[in-house]
Amino acid sequence: MLKGIENNTIKPRSAILLSTLGCNLRCKMCFHWQNKEEGITRPTLKEWKDFIDSFSEVLNGGTGDDRFTIVFGGGEPLVFAEEVIELISFCTGRGYKTSLATNGYLLDIARLRRLINAGLNYVGLSLDSLDEVTHDYLRGVRGSYKKVMETLVRLKEFNKYIRIVINTIIMAPNLDGIMKLVDYVRGKEHISSILFQAIVQPFHTQVQEDWQKKAEYSFLWPSDTKAVNYVIDRLIELKETNGSLGKIDNSVSQLKAFKAYFENPDRFIKTLKCNAVESGFFTIGPDGSINLCPYMESIGDIREGSLKSIWYSERALKTREKMLNCRRNCHHLINCWFEEELHEQKKDKCYFRSNQEM
Repeated sequence: MLKGIENNTIKPRSAILLSTLGCNLRCKMCFHWQNKEEGITRPTLKEWKDFIDSFSEVLNGGTGDDRFTIVFGGGEPLVFAEEVIELISFCTGRGYKTSLATNGYLLDIARLRRLINAGLNYVGLSLDSLDEVTHDYLRGVRGSYKKVMETLVRLKEFNKYIRIVINTIIMAPNLDGIMKLVDYVRGKEHISSILFQAIVQPFHTQVQEDWQKKAEYSFLWPSDTKAVNYVIDRLIELKETNGSLGKIDNSVSQLKAFKAYFENPDRFIKTLKCNAVESGFFTIGPDGSINLCPYMESIGDIREGSLKSIWYSERALKTREKMLNCRRNCHHLINCWFEEELHEQKKDKCYFRSNQEM
């Protein structure tokens, strides 16, 4: 057992608040749009606020970039725009940083102004290609590209208040346009950076081994290893040569991990332990359930008590122990939960297992 787990010294660092797991688009790489969320009981606005108020019992404060961060995600969070804007304002009033991950389709000028007034610190906008046909194809709704580009024009007015980042998934249909997208971001002063993720099995689909070989998903997988290595090598070169001026948020070690993953997705991603065990991240679902891992049982519900009582509960302790001993080849660790040290070890100390999970 890790000392931090045994002594309950792991501190919450960031919360991902999922207002919904539904979506207004029909993306090829995410099937959350099929999630109707029927039968769930959503927390009331007061219940959300009461739970967020309880964070102060366990957090150590912090200033600037060290402040506790609350990420509003989904699905598409702006499906419940009124609730999200109200909660962002509430979080700002409590001194927390706030971040919004959105496809941009529902982000009109009125909502954008209200989000800025609510104190939103960061917006991650999904854009997979500068080719309109490609982006609309991947997002499953005609006109989604125009909506994103219109939103980027509107955001230019507000960039002094908010950090604007482009979120892009590396996959076969957009591979040849990745560098054009980077050049576009570098040429726009109001866009802070671009953050890449590697394609994984589409969300809200049944877990399958060798998912990338299945007929319904194989078109997403960049099977031309030379082509994907060429693109990622260019990203690495840009990062190493220009540093922050390259506007690529991913570290060099993460980009190298992408290369290894695309060369062989069955390689075991973890070298020591699950990155999420000590990360301090937790997710709150649209039904109020609190999770440390999306593939393990909930550690509680926001209506059951304070964050402190749930975070340090026996239930949470047992979940962390399971995570510590987990041998799933979880591809969340290659993207959102990537940890630098796991890919900076000497090659002879790294080990991989074939236990495809996503």
